[in-house]
Amino acid sequence: MQACLERNLPFYCYRKPGNPIQGGIQTTPLTALRQPVDISVSNGFIVVPFRNDAPYYLIKSDISLSQSLADTNMPQLPRLKVPDVHACGKPAESEQTAYCRKIEETVARIKGGELAKVVLSHPETLSGNYYSQAIPIFQKLLSAYPHAYVAMVNLPGLGIWMCATPELLLSRNGQDLQTIALAGTRPVCVEGTPWDAKNKEEQQLVEQYVLRTIQPLCTSINVTPVTTTKAGHLEHLLTRIGMKMPIDQRADRLLWALHPTPAVCGTPKEASYKLIAEKEGYDREFFSGYLGHITDELHFALYVNLRCMRLTPEGATLYAGGGITADSQPQSEWEETKMKIDTLKRFIASE
Repeated sequence: MQACLERNLPFYCYRKPGNPIQGGIQTTPLTALRQPVDISVSNGFIVVPFRNDAPYYLIKSDISLSQSLADTNMPQLPRLKVPDVHACGKPAESEQTAYCRKIEETVARIKGGELAKVVLSHPETLSGNYYSQAIPIFQKLLSAYPHAYVAMVNLPGLGIWMCATPELLLSRNGQDLQTIALAGTRPVCVEGTPWDAKNKEEQQLVEQYVLRTIQPLCTSINVTPVTTTKAGHLEHLLTRIGMKMPIDQRADRLLWALHPTPAVCGTPKEASYKLIAEKEGYDREFFSGYLGHITDELHFALYVNLRCMRLTPEGATLYAGGGITADSQPQSEWEETKMKIDTLKRFIASE
């Protein structure tokens, strides 16, 4: 793995809950691809941004990575030039007063009937050579989040992106598809502790959106009762949704319709999307986009890029957001995002 970083090679590695680590290395430069996403690929890993007008990337598995992540039995690897044209700048950060003011303005617009929910996020950047610590950081995430989808992706010129996400966007195995509706956040509580109305409304909005989206395209839709699921030191409300799609029908249209869900954007989608562009003041890039491995168009698993960080030679950028509804309190929303960011910070602390 270290050899791949030193040679600027695109690579990916991930672990689905309860499964071994898998990964691959591409020995040629990345190519930016235009959306909508084409899932008719074989043995590749896609990384898709939040914005639906920005390019996405496909990492081909020219060389498979072992479970150990060690540079053992590695063939001679080429050295690629980092494409300066794709270099990312440091995103602007939001301090508490400014973020709370945005929340107040957004709540007023929700109460005025423009939207039902919108997700506002902000980044926090730490200076330091975290890029060289990528592999130990990834190993910490693997250990701390046994029930999450944990991934590390090297996009030369765009940074190393990592996530430990609880949120499945869409998976397929033949005619069987799965997704989830996940929203609401709080610290892990005693089992059986009731959720407040604001978090329950957030999750219900996501579930309703997902069901409206899949019903015209899928059959045999099955929805589980809402449960509480843990992700590290936090927990969320979760509904699992299963459905079927004919073997001869591709899921590209469904994927395009689902992303971004109200869990990372809001509802109505277009109004929320515009408000995010207006209020956040930075480009989310791959944060709250999605990523995952595609074996072929009938077998894939794609996850929302949350609990997310980007590492560059200059530092680490951590991302977090919160769902804003009519009942949101600005100070509480700020504290929720800081709690999420602080959870990530402990994985990149100096040894």
